Order: sequence, then C-alpha cells, then structure tokens
Amino acid sequence: MRLLSRPGRVAAQVELHQILAWYVRGNQSTWEGRGTLPFYCDPTRVGAFAVTRDELAAGRDGALFRLFITMSMFQALRDVVIMRHQRALAPSSVRALTDLDFLQKSIARHGCSALLSHQAFETGCDVTKAGGAVDCHRCPSIACHVKDATVAFNRMGDMGKLPTSAWLQHWKNGGVRRVLDEVLREEIAPTMRAALLVERFGRVHRVGRKLATMFVSALSTPALAPGHTPWFPEVDGNDLVVVDTNVARAVDTLRPANATRTYEARVQWLRGQAATLDLRKFHRALPRYSPRLVQQALYAFCSRSNRAAGGDRCASESHACEECVPKVCPFPTGTR
Repeated sequence: MRLLSRPGRVAAQVELHQILAWYVRGNQSTWEGRGTLPFYCDPTRVGAFAVTRDELAAGRDGALFRLFITMSMFQALRDVVIMRHQRALAPSSVRALTDLDFLQKSIARHGCSALLSHQAFETGCDVTKAGGAVDCHRCPSIACHVKDATVAFNRMGDMGKLPTSAWLQHWKNGGVRRVLDEVLREEIAPTMRAALLVERFGRVHRVGRKLATMFVSALSTPALAPGHTPWFPEVDGNDLVVVDTNVARAVDTLRPANATRTYEARVQWLRGQAATLDLRKFHRALPRYSPRLVQQALYAFCSRSNRAAGGDRCASESHACEECVPKVCPFPTGTR
C-alpha cells in the first residue's frame, strides 16, 4: 500500500511545485504580495469598502471592522461578482454596513429590544427578505440599520444581521483589541493564536470558518500583504488555510481518489504538502513554511474568473505553459 501511494504523493509535490512557480512568477508582485496593494485597500477593486493602508497598518478598530465586513461578503459567489457589487454600492450604503460610529449610533437610538445584547440579537432579530421586500415581525414597517444592511447586501434574507452581530460580539466595549489581548494571554504559540481568533470571529452571524480565516490571515500573514499585517508576529497566520470551492476541487484532484472529502482533511493535506516545500526557493522574501501561501497559489491558479479578469493570456489563447498542471487548469486545451 505504501509503495503504491508514494508515486501519487511525489506527483502531487511536483504539481504543487509547478503551481507555486507560476504563482510567484506571475501573481506575486502583480496582484498580491510584494509591492502590491491588497485588494481590500484598492478602491478600483472594492469601491468604497477599501481600507486605507495607514489605518490598516495601525490596526485601528474602524479599519478592522470595515475589513471584516468586506471579507465577509465573499461567500457563495465568484470574487469578480462580489467586487462588482462592492464597487457599485454608493458610499452611503457602504457606510450603513461598515462604519462603526454609524452602527453604534443606529443601535443606541433604536428601541428594538433585540439590539440590547448579542444573545438577544441572535435569537430575537427576525429581519428577512421575501419577494424582494425586507421587513421583520418584531418591528414591522419601522426603518432600521439591519434592514438597510440587508438591502445593501442584496443576498440572503438574514445577511443584514452580520455587521450588528460582529459589533455586539467583538467591537462593542473595547473593540477588537480586547479580543486580541484575551487570545494573547490565553495562548503562547502565534499559530495557535491565529486558530483561536478564527474560531472566535467565525461565530459572527453568517461568517464561519472560511471567511474568519480570510480575515485573520489578512492581518497576520506578511507573505500575502507585506506591511499590512498589524497582528504579526504576535499572531502568525501562515498555518491557516482557506478552503473554497476552487481549492477543494483542486485538492481532491491532486489527492488519492479515496481521500476523505472534509474541510479539515483538505486543510491537513495542504499543511502536509507545505511541510515538504521550502518557499524560499521560489523567492528569498518568502517564509520557509506557509500552508496559507501554498493554498493561495492553488486558489489563484484554479480560479478561472479571477485569471480572466486579471488579463491572464490563458483565458484567450492556447499555448504551452511551462508551469501548467492540466488536470487542475481552468483553461484546458480546446475550451478557450
């Protein structure tokens, strides 16, 4: 059994090596990483959701809240679709979603008892969308910021609860600094601190592990955004892995066919593969070990829509690519 499985492991390592070479040569320093502006700081990509670099580098509460809401929108749709929606929203609508002061004042002046605490909000707020109309049973026909957020998100009927849930859980009474300090006291290992923060932010309404991992790793993985990671090195996000549809499909293709297809199993496989690679061989500025970067390379390689939007020549022409891995390439020969 071991002898039979070894060729598959070697093949996967070779294929990941090819994908990483493609990623470092093309994406790093072009779209993300060294010398680039993170997409969540770029108004041309996310519109009024963009966080300023200075505020982000300083780890200010307002900037982190805006970043959290921005990241939380990346669910169930392609990135290019979500960014198009973000760019289209008027600054006034974005304010209703991402401005801490606006949200705090809106909660304070509203008489709804569901806004008194996180527990009351999660069980008592029943804002929903039916037939395009947004309302609730607790305070029907009365305007509120949760309903406004639901309209602005234009997604699931209860997604408008997300900003208020985040504020009540993590930004109220001391802000994210309080949450961070608690984790720093509780855990000594920087990578475990990152995992704890993912678990805590993942409790926010409609967020979960994937989106919380995107948020925490953005603040703690310098290889992805040098100069924009205020939590590093106290928190180290290199060991985190984001598993979206593209990554899951690619991992399942590269692994043996009978491998367990769960989120955690895919994370562990990527960590195991990352342990066999020295990323410094691709560029001296990269860390030796970073499953998050390996996963990001896989994601960037496999995302057809993002590559097309970025002007990838593979989206419009057929050619032999040195670093191509055909079985996970989103542009197989004959489909261009």
